[in-house]
Amino acid sequence: MEESYTPTEVAVGIFVIVGLAALGFLSVSLAGLDLIPSEATRLQARFASVGELKRGAAVKMAGVKVGTVSDIVLKDYAAEPMLEVDPQLELPDDTIASIRTAGLLGESYVLLRPGGSPDNLKTGDRLSQTEPAIDLIDLVVKYALNSGDEEAEEEEKDPLDDDEDEDLP
Repeated sequence: MEESYTPTEVAVGIFVIVGLAALGFLSVSLAGLDLIPSEATRLQARFASVGELKRGAAVKMAGVKVGTVSDIVLKDYAAEPMLEVDPQLELPDDTIASIRTAGLLGESYVLLRPGGSPDNLKTGDRLSQTEPAIDLIDLVVKYALNSGDEEAEEEEKDPLDDDEDEDLP
């Protein structure tokens, strides 16, 4: 007994298969996975603190994404992220890497600022100049404590003690 499918059943089957393929592609894309590994220039950097930097974070230059953070390890009490950048990008060996935050409470990313050296970085090289992440909470606490000290100093000053009178004859 031979089964034959109606054109509507075939169309529904094709629609379901295309829908599942699109869903799979979107899932992989949103997860940030590469189905085909790309050749990238792998660079190391060493930071005293990476703050909230995570694997998969963007590596940017002049506001343009040029790579990602592929891994972060702790080595000799310092954080060492592995950066994978576009292989067509030629970075001078005095490039500065700093950790920044997108907006006030946004995600952290690595900002690359090229230097002026004629020699370029190659895969496996380490960025020699880095700037660690700035902790927003520490800045707020430091500012709050400093402004509190200034107010306390002003209160301790004797209001009757007027230095302007010393200039009079």
